[in-house]
This record gives sequence, structure tokens and C-alpha cells, in this order.
Amino acid sequence: MHSSSTTLSASLPSGSATARLLLPLAALHAAMFVYDLAHPDRFLRADRALERMGAIDDAARFTSHGIVGDWLPQAILWHSGGQYFVIAVQVMLALASVLWVRDIGLRIGLAGPRAAAAAAVYALLPHTLIFPHQLASEAIFMPLVVLAFRLGTSPGGGLALGLAALVRPVTLAWPLIQAILGKASFWRCAGFVVLAMAPLVAWVGVVHHVSGEYSMGRSGHDLGSNLYYRMQRMAPDAAPQKPEGERRASVPEYLRFVAAHPALSAAHSARDLFALTLKSGIERVTLDYLDLFPQAREGLQNPAAGWRASVESRGAFATFLELLKAQPGLILSSLVGSALFVILLVLALCGAWRLGHPNGLVLAAFVLYIAATAQVVDAAQSRHRAPAEFALCLLALAAWPAARKGNVRVR
Repeated sequence: MHSSSTTLSASLPSGSATARLLLPLAALHAAMFVYDLAHPDRFLRADRALERMGAIDDAARFTSHGIVGDWLPQAILWHSGGQYFVIAVQVMLALASVLWVRDIGLRIGLAGPRAAAAAAVYALLPHTLIFPHQLASEAIFMPLVVLAFRLGTSPGGGLALGLAALVRPVTLAWPLIQAILGKASFWRCAGFVVLAMAPLVAWVGVVHHVSGEYSMGRSGHDLGSNLYYRMQRMAPDAAPQKPEGERRASVPEYLRFVAAHPALSAAHSARDLFALTLKSGIERVTLDYLDLFPQAREGLQNPAAGWRASVESRGAFATFLELLKAQPGLILSSLVGSALFVILLVLALCGAWRLGHPNGLVLAAFVLYIAATAQVVDAAQSRHRAPAEFALCLLALAAWPAARKGNVRVR
């Protein structure tokens, strides 16, 4: 999204329109909060939630738990008011992000009802719905990304992206891309990029002061660790084996491995693409939150022997048939979720074409950027797509004929 002095012709939504959008969602999250009170264990069912809880308990050693935004915001909330205070604040952030998505929709030329519909669809996606009720870094990261797009190439937009990068550094290179694709002035873009980089640079300085090394903080989920385990998943027999405590790979080492095993690398990337495009994330609801299939959850999510490991060793079709036989209810619900998400993707593709440059280009580029950054994790999951889901919703609603045409630009 770029800066422009063009005045948006559409008026801001009325208070009643905002109420119609937010009140049903607030009621839904309130009902979920009551459910949370009765099922406190669901809070720790996010990815790496137990590890994050350990960092919260050991917050004094703040440079020893990886990138600081992955746990510190929730540590502050936890020590301020406990588990349910964390959930309450995260729900408020989620609801605020819904309004920001609607505002982005208006600024890119969607009619009011279409912008509100895009925001509602985003609010009801599994990741947006469930993460605020869990100890998940995405509950902080996703609203910051949406806020950054809402603010555009302004100082506030740059700072929001900078804070998001402190939670998940995957957004680190995006400010440069956004500045190139946008049409703001050079100095405005320069200030935007500097502010986007400033929080992470400051954190690296803190880590260097404490540990003597320039890094974002070592952990079992940093870039080096992800690249090492990605190689292990690509080719267990060919990947380099390292002793415990040294299981990391540099970027040059990883690139050499990919160059030496192009077919295995391509196959692994294809499996990542499968997870990013066909898995809707509905399992966050059925497995993690509602616990509808308790006998299946642990086995399916086991990194060494779960569904992804089975796909890698036996193939997608054989894994599908086995799971369909063992858990037909779960697989059928996942198929429905996948079908609906594929429809959303197709509509988003049409919407990107309808909006054209620059609005559709920036949103579509961010979706592709997030998909590309999933290539540096050991195995992509649907949650790695979550930061771009707001853009998919906006593009999908732009596919409708009611999307306004013209030269409306994002400020």
C-alpha cells in the first residue's frame, strides 16, 4: 500500500455500520471466552505454546529465548493479569484488526458492504478466530501486520511492521518491497523503511551487548535451526548430521544442499505449497480448540510421525486413504474447509486482476511474499499463511462486480 494525497471519495463507515460488523463477532468471542474458562487447557494448544510459556516463566533471561516479540508481549500480559487477561487483550486486537481490514477495503475501492464482508470473512477464518484464545505469537503478529497495511507507507506503518518483525522476522524484507511497489515519495519511503528496520536493529544490539554475538537471539526455532531440520526432512539419508546443540545450518550451507538435491528440494516445496493452499486451518477449531477428535490430535500433530511425516514418506494419496479410514469425521470436515478455502483463493486471484496496479499488486505481492518465506521453515503449515489471509479476503471480495473501479489509492 502506498501513500497518496488523493482524497478517498467514500465516507467513513457510520457507527451503526461498525456496530453491525463488530457486535456479532464480539458476542462470538465472548461465548468463546466462557468456553475458555471451562477449558483452560486449550490455551496451550498453539504451536510451541509450552516453549513460550517456559520463556514467560523465565523472562529474566530475556535474550535466551530467541526473538523477543515471540514471547515478551504475552509475558507482560501474563504477569499483569494471567491467562484470561492475555486472551482478552488478544481478542481486542483481533476485533481491531477486523475494522482495519474493512478500512483497507474502503481505501482500495471496495464498496462499503463489500469491505465489511471482507472483514467478516477474515474474522471467521479459523486462524483469526482461534489464535486470540491461545498462547500463539500469531495473536500479536497478525494484528500488527494488518495495522501496518492500514497505515500504509507512513511512519506508523513502518513502526508497525518493525514491531511485527520482532515477533516473526519473516516480514523483515517486506518494507523494501512495499516501498518499491508503492508510489510514495523517496524520502517518505526511506523513513518508512528505516522505522520498519529500527526495532529489530535495536534488539540485535541488545543481544550483542548481552551475549557478544550479532543475532536475533538463539533458539530451537531460529533460521539456522529451521534450515537444518528442513534439510533433514528433504533427504534424511543425505542431509548432514550434527551433534545436539550444533544442529543449525547457514544459508550458504542450505543453498549448497538444495543445489545438490534439486528434485528432493522441489518435492518438499511442493508439499509446502499443498499445506499452504489446501489446508484451511479448520483443524485449529476441530482438533485444538473444540477437541472433537481427541484420539487423533496427538498422533496427527507429531512432527516425527504425524500427517506431514506420513505424506513425506508414503505420499499424499496413501496418507489420505489411511486417515479417511481411521478418522472419517475429521477428514470430511477438513475437506469441506479445504474446498471453501480453495474458492477463496480462486476469488482472490480474480480480485487481484480486477483491482490491477497498484492496489491489487501490493496485496497479491504480499500473499506471494508470505508463501515464499514459508520456504525457510522446516515444514510449512497453514498457520504460516495466516499473516496474508486478510489480503486474500480483500482480493476475494474485490472479485465481485460491486467492487468500485477508479483511481482510488491507499494513503
